[in-house]
Amino acid sequence: MNSCFSQKTKNRKQKTALILLLLAVCLAWGCAPKPQGPPRQALVERVIDGDTLVLAGGKHVRLLGLDAPEMAREGRPAEFLAYKSKACLAGLAQGKMVRLEYDQLRYDHYGRLLAYLFLPDHTLINAALLRQGLAHVYFHPPNVRYRETLLAAQVEAMDAHRGLWQKALHQDEPFYLANRHTLRFHRPTCPLAQQIAPANRRKITSLKEAYLGGFSPCRSCKP
Repeated sequence: MNSCFSQKTKNRKQKTALILLLLAVCLAWGCAPKPQGPPRQALVERVIDGDTLVLAGGKHVRLLGLDAPEMAREGRPAEFLAYKSKACLAGLAQGKMVRLEYDQLRYDHYGRLLAYLFLPDHTLINAALLRQGLAHVYFHPPNVRYRETLLAAQVEAMDAHRGLWQKALHQDEPFYLANRHTLRFHRPTCPLAQQIAPANRRKITSLKEAYLGGFSPCRSCKP
């Protein structure tokens, strides 16, 4: 009798220990911190160039929908208005709290956040830079949520001959080939132009037509 009683007691203790272990595991999972997504609001710590900045905490952000002139690097001189573009972005955002809004793809291949930035007064910083002519539109499908807003800002700058658009567009090709899918345009001899699917290919007769249509220049052939 004592042996049977001892065995039952032992079994109960084992079951109790198992239940307690399971509860501990459940509590651990429930209390474990959930992975944080990209910030919705943050302080801008510093500006790197006209389309890239760093948030407090170290996260780098690449502004969506635009491409600013390149700063001097690796022995290459700065592009036209590069420093003015950086200064404009710094004046708008550095040291300020901004709201970050994301599109379908949230990171680029460098690990930078891809975002639209809004000031507390709801100013879209991406559009403000384009409106001053300190960048040109540079869309990366499927991140095209504000395509019409950003393109309208660029058209305004073009019409007013601001920034990059104060210089006449130097056209040195009889026509260009644009890709409706990637939203890039190329010189007719560019290897990437030859790869455009017929359904996506568009012949453009002028640089102005390309920019007004929301296309941006190929970084390889640099039309």
